[in-house]
Amino acid sequence: MTRARQRSVLRGQRIYAGNARGTAWRVLSGSVRLDREEQPNGEESFANLAVRGDVIGAETLLFGKYSFTATALADCVLAPWPDDRTPPAGDYSLLRTLAKAERRAAEVIALRCGQAADRVRRLVMMLAQAPEQNPVNQPADLQVVLPSRQDMADITALTLETVSRMVSQLRHAGLLEPLGQGKHSSQRNFSVRPIAGDP
Repeated sequence: MTRARQRSVLRGQRIYAGNARGTAWRVLSGSVRLDREEQPNGEESFANLAVRGDVIGAETLLFGKYSFTATALADCVLAPWPDDRTPPAGDYSLLRTLAKAERRAAEVIALRCGQAADRVRRLVMMLAQAPEQNPVNQPADLQVVLPSRQDMADITALTLETVSRMVSQLRHAGLLEPLGQGKHSSQRNFSVRPIAGDP
């Protein structure tokens, strides 16, 4: 796949809108929030989450349009899926993609259940990725770009205040270490220290 076909999307930008026509995308880096439109008021509510390796918009292959609205939670790089070399159906990679989507949906549901600290920690671990320059997924090398506290609250079904408190607890416990130096340390970019039992 050539880099020319890749698409870069900045944090907070809409990738596509529900009911629009378009193509499916594989998330090469970053994270994506998927929302569905609620009837009859037309408001959008959180539906799913996609991270590196996930495919978004696959429903366009069957229905011709998007079922959800997709927004970048962190800067993203996307590539059309399937690529020119992969047939869209009857292929082992398609089955793997569908199985992964099913697992991701179960993980997202789990983010909305249990103790607040566990929900926020599981979200952080789901979003954590190895740095692009060192993509070998070693737990000690993981980094995360946290979404806005409001996005985190929507995803975990917690209040904004609770999410802020839980992030502070993770920082004080040493599980999140801000990237940067001194006064210029980041409030969104962190290195992550997993604990036993994390995926």
